[in-house]
Amino acid sequence: MYDGQCVACDLGGHVNDPGLCEDCAVKLERDVIRQRDGDYSASAFGLSADNREQLRRQIIARHGEKMEPIAPRKQAHKKRGND
Repeated sequence: MYDGQCVACDLGGHVNDPGLCEDCAVKLERDVIRQRDGDYSASAFGLSADNREQLRRQIIARHGEKMEPIAPRKQAHKKRGND
């Protein structure tokens, strides 16, 4: 942690290497787990697929399904055959 401005909430104070304050870093961690991106989650690192899903369900039960600092992924547009 070092002094700086959070890239998510713009508040000054202690931020981590990606530039997030502690509150935003925790929210981002929950969002990553909600999106089932366990490879990018410190909390889900090393967990089996079943345990990752259980962790996801626990987070949703406590904090809801809605994303916090990051927006949900948009579905990629499929290319049409002869366009």
